[in-house]
Amino acid sequence: MLVDVILPLFVLALMVVIVWALFSLVGEMARDRGHNPWPWWLLSIAWSPIASIIILWLFFSVEESN
Repeated sequence: MLVDVILPLFVLALMVVIVWALFSLVGEMARDRGHNPWPWWLLSIAWSPIASIIILWLFFSVEESN
């Protein structure tokens, strides 16, 4: 019972949390750099969220808030 039902549900929930955390990080990084997060989310879906994080980190500086 545990291995057949609970463990797959736990793994699925863990995967959902990891994907949510990655996309949340991409959106927050885009906002911090003054960008609209939607294009970055779409790029993350089409390409890779980790690649979007690396591109934002390497090529765009964080905007200072006044």
